[in-house]
Amino acid sequence: MMRRKWTVLALAGLLLTLCGCSLARAEADGGFGDRLAGVYLYRWDSTSAANQGFHGNPNLTEYGSSTVELEGYGSFALPDQVLFAREVDNTYVFPGLEGGYSLFVLEKQEEYGEVTEMVGSMAPGEEGCATKVTDGTREQTLSGVVYFGPPLGQEEGWDANDAGTVWEAFRVYQTEDGRPYLDGGGNMYLGGGSFGFTISDERTVTENGEASTERTEVSVQVEEAQRLEKLAVTQFDGENGVLRRDELDLGEDLPEIRCEAGAAWVLVEEAGPEETVRTAYNVPREGEEPIAHGLVLLDGEGLGHLEDLFIGGNS
Repeated sequence: MMRRKWTVLALAGLLLTLCGCSLARAEADGGFGDRLAGVYLYRWDSTSAANQGFHGNPNLTEYGSSTVELEGYGSFALPDQVLFAREVDNTYVFPGLEGGYSLFVLEKQEEYGEVTEMVGSMAPGEEGCATKVTDGTREQTLSGVVYFGPPLGQEEGWDANDAGTVWEAFRVYQTEDGRPYLDGGGNMYLGGGSFGFTISDERTVTENGEASTERTEVSVQVEEAQRLEKLAVTQFDGENGVLRRDELDLGEDLPEIRCEAGAAWVLVEEAGPEETVRTAYNVPREGEEPIAHGLVLLDGEGLGHLEDLFIGGNS
């Protein structure tokens, strides 16, 4: 097992004078030689006294050790603490840090062969998720999008720069026996609106006496979204006459819209306090898949998720 060497840094003064900038914390080599599986993005409220940070989490477990060198005293091995994920309802939860956004891939060896499991609660990113294998090299790329906005009831005058938001991007590692964990390593991003980041790792793996290179790159985009106030779907005939208009309840599961006979196209309207976004679609023909219109919906705390509104044809 690879040991890590910690370098203790003393920082004088306060660095956090500007919202919207990022603070990259000094990191030791993470993972104890385990593979980088992805990222776990967690949002802190900097105004809350309840926040204790990673090392205040009572669910930490000793795993591996780090070497600390003190001049004149020699080297000391200190146990490291990590946060192992728990499998709950067919997903993985990091106890004490529930409610964050996952984007990682687990690789397991089962009796029937190798299994790759994608764990993600982010919306898909533009680059998608892919694995590329060439002679001696295996490259894995992951990308996702996280949405956030004003908490419920605080829409008026809400400003992301004044919200006291701190995002922490924890690196997710996987042990040789398949367990995902956080070692506390990662970057912290302070307040502000939209931003993005990329983490990467490269290691050499030796199997049956042959060495190969394994690269992992994870890209995440965090985007500000408005809280929808109204969602409406209007159906039109071939002469652009209105056949039907439905306003949907945003507090319930979205129903599948079935178009009326004679409907030629539909208009989806997403109305919020800042703007109304309108998207037009042709009605699916017989045998075609329903339209999947992606919506960003915010929960009570202002954390968003992507949900599809399905619109089927009239056949």
